[in-house]
Amino acid sequence: MLTYLPPLAVTGMELGLYLGLAGLIAGVFFGGLGMYFHHQRQALWHETARIALEKGQPLPPAPDEQESQQERELKNNDFRSGLIMIAIGAGLYLFFLSLFGGWLCYVGAIPGFIGVALLLYATLNALFNRKNKSSADRSSHS
Repeated sequence: MLTYLPPLAVTGMELGLYLGLAGLIAGVFFGGLGMYFHHQRQALWHETARIALEKGQPLPPAPDEQESQQERELKNNDFRSGLIMIAIGAGLYLFFLSLFGGWLCYVGAIPGFIGVALLLYATLNALFNRKNKSSADRSSHS
Protein backbone atom coordinates (compact mmCIF):
# COMPACT_ATOMS: atom_id res chain seq x y z
CA MET A 1 0.00 0.00 0.00
CA LEU A 2 2.21 2.76 -1.32
CA THR A 3 0.89 6.27 -1.54
CA TYR A 4 2.27 8.97 -3.76
CA LEU A 5 3.88 11.89 -1.96
CA PRO A 6 4.48 15.02 -4.03
CA PRO A 7 7.99 16.42 -4.04
CA LEU A 8 8.74 19.12 -1.49
CA ALA A 9 10.34 21.46 -4.01
CA VAL A 10 8.90 24.97 -3.94
CA THR A 11 8.67 26.96 -7.14
CA GLY A 12 9.65 30.60 -7.32
CA MET A 13 6.05 31.75 -7.52
CA GLU A 14 5.09 29.77 -4.43
CA LEU A 15 8.09 31.12 -2.56
CA GLY A 16 7.10 34.67 -3.52
CA LEU A 17 3.56 34.09 -2.32
CA TYR A 18 4.78 32.61 0.96
CA LEU A 19 7.19 35.47 1.58
CA GLY A 20 4.55 38.07 0.68
CA LEU A 21 2.06 36.44 3.01
CA ALA A 22 4.68 36.24 5.77
CA GLY A 23 5.41 39.95 5.30
CA LEU A 24 1.72 40.84 5.57
CA ILE A 25 1.33 38.71 8.69
CA ALA A 26 4.43 40.31 10.24
CA GLY A 27 3.11 43.80 9.43
CA VAL A 28 -0.25 43.07 11.03
CA PHE A 29 1.46 41.49 14.05
CA PHE A 30 3.86 44.36 14.70
CA GLY A 31 1.19 46.97 13.98
CA GLY A 32 -1.11 45.30 16.50
CA LEU A 33 1.74 45.09 19.00
CA GLY A 34 2.41 48.82 18.62
CA MET A 35 -1.26 49.64 19.11
CA TYR A 36 -1.42 47.40 22.19
CA PHE A 37 1.56 49.08 23.87
CA HIS A 38 0.28 52.55 22.96
CA HIS A 39 -3.03 51.66 24.60
CA GLN A 40 -1.23 50.34 27.69
CA ARG A 41 0.79 53.58 27.99
CA GLN A 42 -2.43 55.62 27.72
CA ALA A 43 -4.17 53.43 30.32
CA LEU A 44 -1.26 53.84 32.75
CA TRP A 45 -1.34 57.61 32.30
CA HIS A 46 -5.09 57.68 32.96
CA GLU A 47 -4.59 55.62 36.11
CA THR A 48 -1.83 57.98 37.27
CA ALA A 49 -4.01 61.02 36.52
CA ARG A 50 -6.94 59.50 38.43
CA ILE A 51 -4.79 58.84 41.50
CA ALA A 52 -3.29 62.34 41.31
CA LEU A 53 -6.77 63.92 41.16
CA GLU A 54 -7.96 61.82 44.10
CA LYS A 55 -5.01 63.02 46.21
CA GLY A 56 -5.37 66.64 45.07
CA GLN A 57 -2.07 66.67 43.17
CA PRO A 58 -1.56 68.43 39.83
CA LEU A 59 -2.05 66.36 36.71
CA PRO A 60 1.07 64.88 35.15
CA PRO A 61 1.75 65.88 31.55
CA ALA A 62 0.07 63.65 28.99
CA PRO A 63 2.39 61.31 27.06
CA ASP A 64 1.69 63.24 23.85
CA GLU A 65 2.74 66.53 25.46
CA GLN A 66 6.14 65.18 26.54
CA GLU A 67 7.67 65.46 23.08
CA SER A 68 10.66 67.73 22.99
CA GLN A 69 11.13 70.41 20.38
CA GLN A 70 13.86 68.31 18.77
CA GLU A 71 11.50 65.35 18.33
CA ARG A 72 8.90 67.61 16.72
CA GLU A 73 11.52 68.97 14.32
CA LEU A 74 12.58 65.45 13.39
CA LYS A 75 8.99 64.48 12.67
CA ASN A 76 8.40 67.54 10.52
CA ASN A 77 11.62 67.42 8.53
CA ASP A 78 9.93 67.19 5.15
CA PHE A 79 12.82 68.82 3.33
CA ARG A 80 15.25 66.05 4.27
CA SER A 81 12.63 63.39 3.49
CA GLY A 82 12.01 64.95 0.09
CA LEU A 83 15.69 64.88 -0.79
CA ILE A 84 15.92 61.24 0.28
CA MET A 85 12.88 60.28 -1.81
CA ILE A 86 14.29 62.03 -4.88
CA ALA A 87 17.58 60.17 -4.40
CA ILE A 88 15.73 56.86 -4.06
CA GLY A 89 13.75 57.61 -7.22
CA ALA A 90 16.91 58.44 -9.16
CA GLY A 91 18.58 55.28 -7.87
CA LEU A 92 15.64 53.11 -8.87
CA TYR A 93 15.54 54.75 -12.29
CA LEU A 94 19.23 54.08 -12.92
CA PHE A 95 19.01 50.54 -11.52
CA PHE A 96 16.08 49.51 -13.68
CA LEU A 97 17.49 51.32 -16.70
CA SER A 98 20.78 49.43 -16.49
CA LEU A 99 19.14 46.10 -15.63
CA PHE A 100 16.14 45.99 -17.96
CA GLY A 101 16.19 49.11 -20.11
CA GLY A 102 12.76 49.93 -21.52
CA TRP A 103 9.76 51.25 -19.67
CA LEU A 104 10.39 49.61 -16.27
CA CYS A 105 12.90 52.32 -15.37
CA TYR A 106 10.02 54.78 -14.85
CA VAL A 107 9.16 53.01 -11.58
CA GLY A 108 11.68 55.40 -10.05
CA ALA A 109 9.37 58.29 -10.90
CA ILE A 110 6.98 57.29 -8.10
CA PRO A 111 9.29 58.05 -5.15
CA GLY A 112 10.83 60.89 -7.17
CA PHE A 113 7.53 62.72 -7.51
CA ILE A 114 6.74 62.05 -3.84
CA GLY A 115 10.08 63.67 -3.01
CA VAL A 116 9.27 66.69 -5.17
CA ALA A 117 5.91 67.02 -3.40
CA LEU A 118 7.63 66.84 0.01
CA LEU A 119 10.13 69.52 -1.03
CA LEU A 120 7.32 71.74 -2.26
CA TYR A 121 5.39 71.22 0.97
CA ALA A 122 8.46 71.97 3.11
CA THR A 123 9.17 75.14 1.15
CA LEU A 124 5.59 76.41 1.34
CA ASN A 125 5.36 75.49 5.02
CA ALA A 126 8.58 77.39 5.78
CA LEU A 127 7.36 80.44 3.84
CA PHE A 128 3.98 80.54 5.55
CA ASN A 129 5.46 79.97 9.01
CA ARG A 130 7.95 82.79 8.45
CA LYS A 131 5.17 85.08 7.24
CA ASN A 132 2.95 84.21 10.23
CA LYS A 133 5.82 84.74 12.70
CA SER A 134 6.73 88.13 11.21
CA SER A 135 3.09 89.32 11.30
CA ALA A 136 2.77 88.10 14.91
CA ASP A 137 5.97 89.94 15.85
CA ARG A 138 4.70 93.17 14.27
CA SER A 139 1.39 92.95 16.14
CA SER A 140 3.11 92.31 19.47
CA HIS A 141 5.46 95.31 19.08
CA SER A 142 2.60 97.75 18.36
